[in-house]
Amino acid sequence: MGHQIIRQPDGKLAVFSSFSDTWILLDASPEDLLEYYADKAAEEARERTQEILDKVLAGNPVAAYYQFAMSFREANDASAEHDGCAWDFDAGGWEAYHAKAE
Repeated sequence: MGHQIIRQPDGKLAVFSSFSDTWILLDASPEDLLEYYADKAAEEARERTQEILDKVLAGNPVAAYYQFAMSFREANDASAEHDGCAWDFDAGGWEAYHAKAE
């Protein structure tokens, strides 16, 4: 189950972990918990992004994206086909962005 937020007898909040079967946060306010979980999510996102960056920058995007890994040209062609911005290989820069009509 993971974490469970539980109201303490004094009205404050605590977090119980079913992984360790112990309290991991005590005497928290709702704002404390929002901050705690936002920071935790940000840290996890940074770690996951770093793992992907390490693979891509090492020249091995397939290790990050498996069969869905795309080359720059493949992604560029797909973006252009869907009215997104595209790299102009002749001019060496981005073409004007044309947003799709909603």
